Order: sequence, then C-alpha cells, then structure tokens
Amino acid sequence: MEWNIVGIKNDVPPEEQKKLPFEIIEIGAVKLDRQLQEIGCFSTYVKPVLYPIMSQYVSRVTNRKQESLSQGLTFPIAAKHFRAFANNVSSVYCSWSKADPNVLMDNFRYYNLAFIDPFRCIDIQSLFSVVAEKVSSSTQRSIEYALNYLQIPCDKPLHTALNDAYYTGLILSRIWQGMEGSARSKNRILKSFQYQPSVKKRR
Repeated sequence: MEWNIVGIKNDVPPEEQKKLPFEIIEIGAVKLDRQLQEIGCFSTYVKPVLYPIMSQYVSRVTNRKQESLSQGLTFPIAAKHFRAFANNVSSVYCSWSKADPNVLMDNFRYYNLAFIDPFRCIDIQSLFSVVAEKVSSSTQRSIEYALNYLQIPCDKPLHTALNDAYYTGLILSRIWQGMEGSARSKNRILKSFQYQPSVKKRR
C-alpha cells in the first residue's frame, strides 16, 4: 500500500490526525496459491479525503503527482473490492514490515467498516532478515536490498503498491525455495512468523 500524510499544507484538526495519521492513496495486492504461485492481483488508486494535498516526501518516494490524487475510488468502495478479492478464512496477509496491516486497520476503522476476520499476517521483511540473511528480526532491509541479496531481477519500478506486493511475493517464494527440509517443516517456520494485529491495542 501507499499512503499520504498530513504534511504542511493539509489543514486538519489534531484530533482527526490522531484518528488517521496515514491515509491510504493506493492499494495493491498479489494473491498466491499454496505453492506460492501468483493466481491474481488487485490494484486501485484511492481518493484521499482527510489529506487531499500530496506530501512532498510521499510524492518523492512514490513518484506520484498531486493531480493523481483525484483519481481512483473512495476508500469504502476500494475496501469493499479489496475484501472481495482477498478475504478468505484461510488467507494469510503478507507485507513488507508491519506498517501496512496497521495502516489498513486504521483506515477501515476511520470509516467504521467491518474489518477482515481473521486477519493473520506475516512480516516478510522480518522473515527475510532471520531466515535468508540470518540476522536479527529487527533489521530493517528495503525490498530493493532483498531483491539484490536474493538475486531476483528488478524490472518494474518500486514504490508502487502493486509492484511492491509483487516483489514481496517473489521474495517469499525465493526464501521458501532456499529453506531446508520438508514442506511441512517449512510451513512450521512460516507459521512461527504469523501474527494477528490487535485492533484493541490501536484504539
């Protein structure tokens, strides 16, 4: 996902900023089967309501311009389509760092939308650090670093929601291929990285 922040030009009351510090402006996801092969993808721009003026920092990172924020769906409609694409009782949501799941929950809650349940997640950034690079789980590597480390070609621009999801899936697949042992033992390792973000903690 990509999101906008208050910046210096959005005039938003502090209490509203506290409710939604990061407003989603793009959702991208890739669906993988049990063999970690891609079987579908989802992508949409989201029109921001709280922070309609693009932060210079966000614009620089995502290479998006102010006019692009007028494109896309409202968040409630985008969320409905995303749930239809992704929601399954056996789904596990993989992201690069734990930031995306928390921001997603915040945006659902801001609009009083029913959230995904169950919401099991794996932080692939942490998985990469521990299993592939064999360093501390707190080591924060970029997607680009992991692609270079695992010798995965990078032929699509980074910092778009869909491409980042695509590369996160490739990194997960390459880590899986490099694991020793049976499929069952590999699954146990992946399951040990599963977590369920606490909605109550974030209220």
